[in-house]
Amino acid sequence: MNSLNGKGRTVAAKNQRIVPAGTWRIAQPLALAVLLILSAAILANSMAKELGRDEQMYCTAGVLLGQGQSIYRDFSYPSQLPYHPLLLATLYKGLGTTHYLLVGRLVSAASDIFVLILIVLVFRSVFRDRRGEGLLLGPAAAILYVFNPFVDYAAGYAWNHDVVILCVVGALWLLLTTDFQAPSRYWRTAFLGGLLTVATCMRVTTALVELMFLAAVFWMAGRPLSNRLRTALPFLAGATLAGIWPLWAVARSPQAFWLNLVRIPTLYGRWLREIGMTFDKAALTIHAVLTPGYLILLVLAVGLAWSGHRHRSHLNPQERQRAVVAALLPLLFLVIAYIPPTMWLQYLAIPVPFIAIALAYPLLAMGRSKPAGRAVHVGALALSGAALLCVLANPMVLSRTVFLLIPQKWEPIRVHRLSQELTQQAEEPKLVLTLGPLYALEAGCDVYPELSSGSIVYRIADRMTPHERRITRTVGPATLDEMMDERPPAAVIVGVERRQFADLEEPLRRIVPPEWSRKDADSLEAYVRP
Repeated sequence: MNSLNGKGRTVAAKNQRIVPAGTWRIAQPLALAVLLILSAAILANSMAKELGRDEQMYCTAGVLLGQGQSIYRDFSYPSQLPYHPLLLATLYKGLGTTHYLLVGRLVSAASDIFVLILIVLVFRSVFRDRRGEGLLLGPAAAILYVFNPFVDYAAGYAWNHDVVILCVVGALWLLLTTDFQAPSRYWRTAFLGGLLTVATCMRVTTALVELMFLAAVFWMAGRPLSNRLRTALPFLAGATLAGIWPLWAVARSPQAFWLNLVRIPTLYGRWLREIGMTFDKAALTIHAVLTPGYLILLVLAVGLAWSGHRHRSHLNPQERQRAVVAALLPLLFLVIAYIPPTMWLQYLAIPVPFIAIALAYPLLAMGRSKPAGRAVHVGALALSGAALLCVLANPMVLSRTVFLLIPQKWEPIRVHRLSQELTQQAEEPKLVLTLGPLYALEAGCDVYPELSSGSIVYRIADRMTPHERRITRTVGPATLDEMMDERPPAAVIVGVERRQFADLEEPLRRIVPPEWSRKDADSLEAYVRP
């Protein structure tokens, strides 16, 4: 093992002085217990959230794709690339279920649980000479992630947010654990490229992260130039392979794809600004910084970064490279949060796990500095104290876990039961007109592809030209009747929109004849053709 202090003492010798012999035996069960508790908190959070508007779009896209319809060409899927619907479609078909919301949320919850595991594995690999210490610090970093209020808000919905984070965290773990002198670097970089392309083809702004990883691979591969190229080529090969299906889907309907990716989000952002439903980016950022869970994390990160910079000489060149990449990644995600025309709370949740991971290298540098014992304990104490403060600042994360004991009250189960109650009297063909397509699909009914994204595109479709609506296969309040003339519904479900947007559903109510039967459930109204 290489000497790090120039006096012949190895890292292992220093570790023997710093870490008690029983640390490894204590760390394993403690880390496992913390991960189990945090996993339960993540699952409870996912099952307790009310059905979100965006989930209607994500889950419905998966259902329609599983039914053989073509994304973009046969139904609208605005702002996003198509890999997440493909993932959901595969699971829906494989499981043969109509519990679409439940499956979608379990995918997100499982993704967040794997993120926790990867955070601990990163710390374990960074502290590879003192794995017991890494297994104690890793769970503390995972606590900072789970108890962050922005993460608590964003995680667990049936959308692409959680899976994208998992892909990038998995890619970061691969990068940080790759030996760029070993033959295994080729298949690992190929997998890196594929994994990041999957993430990019779920959320397009992740392309910037993929470019950063490619630059990192090129940099970390080392000289000569031929070696850098040999190492980067498998990355490009993996990315190309993973991009074949999305490119094929786009090539089938390029005009519809462009309208979904650019035109519709632009119109929707304009509509949101007109009604005052957007956040001011600077105000939202200040709000995040001043939120206790986020403020604690940032103060800790700045303090450890400063200390880690002071002790950077105690890291070897490879570790310094990895520390730079780990530190730049959350900064890049913060930049990405400002790119879309509208900014949402979930955008500021994405940097959190990467900030937590980046703390590992300053802690490692402190642990190798002089005086040997005190430095590591100061860093560990700061991380543990920050984790405790985050728990105290957001105790609901833990108290919510009792919700797991009453699955009949889980939101996906409630939605499934409600959908069956609303449509049980509908006759064949069970075509349902609604801005909440999941309320029909979960009961085995069909929906209009023109309304597959719920109210998202419906709100602004009338601002598009007739040609654009025809290409994207969408309708708005003023053009709804044209669709009804061709395919009359067997049932109509309204009450999906919030009260301030209730007028959007008036065109749906107007087509209901007086002789149709009515059933009320929660805030919804179902009208069924006799």
